[in-house]
Amino acid sequence: MQIKIVIGTIAFMLTMMVFGYSALREPARLERFTNAELGRSIEAGGHIFANNCATCHGVDGTAEACFDAAGNQIACQGLPLNFNGLLCGEPSQRMTDMGWNGTKAAYVLTTVSAGRGPIMPTWSEQFGGPLREDQVRDVTNFVLNWESETLCAAPVITYDWPETADEFLARTDEVEPGDPTRGAELYALTYGCQACHGTLDGLVPAALGPSLLEIETDGATRVEGMDAATYVYHSILFPSDHIAPECPTGPCAGPPSAMPANFGARMGENPQDMADILAVLLGE
Repeated sequence: MQIKIVIGTIAFMLTMMVFGYSALREPARLERFTNAELGRSIEAGGHIFANNCATCHGVDGTAEACFDAAGNQIACQGLPLNFNGLLCGEPSQRMTDMGWNGTKAAYVLTTVSAGRGPIMPTWSEQFGGPLREDQVRDVTNFVLNWESETLCAAPVITYDWPETADEFLARTDEVEPGDPTRGAELYALTYGCQACHGTLDGLVPAALGPSLLEIETDGATRVEGMDAATYVYHSILFPSDHIAPECPTGPCAGPPSAMPANFGARMGENPQDMADILAVLLGE
């Protein structure tokens, strides 16, 4: 009987030692499992991003190089995502600008899920989009994975836009006189303005937005107290503030405007773009 008790005691002690050892190793095992699962999610999200998101946000998420299905370069309609203003800090600068009080992960996931306005579509099945919940999570993890020490060490680029076009153009230490040739390229390709407003030579008419062929004259009559330059300048920065009366299909819809509201953020990285577009539209 005593031998059985001794054997049982030893067996119990060995069992507890095994359990104890396993318990000590469990956090490390769970961390490895979690990291492996996150890695698979990021990889899957990368494929989804390349097939669905890169057209608007750029192949590397910087909104600098976007291509259509045929491989032709087109204007990037989306904001940069591989960007410290979005990914660095909790809250990040973009979260603060949008008045978001939740986490960064929730901000990205919610934006992917529900979309934003007429440009950013809804992607989650929950809101009528094509992606499952796990796929939305994968894309979110892929975007968040761009955060790095190098990215966050760089200063967040913001630009304090003045009230009027004259005040902006007077900042000669920041912007040079507008270049209409470069402005035409920005209008046609970089910002994709002609896709909605038509070509500046009138050969391709406006499709969605109002024609800008007579904007130097029309712009001065739209809002009392605004000259044409400030009207165009303000409309680029805040497109929903003043809705043009007529679009190609009838009265322009809004507010909100169908025009993207992210041009101020995009041009803030290079304010010269604004000067050059004003130059080609108005000769400023």
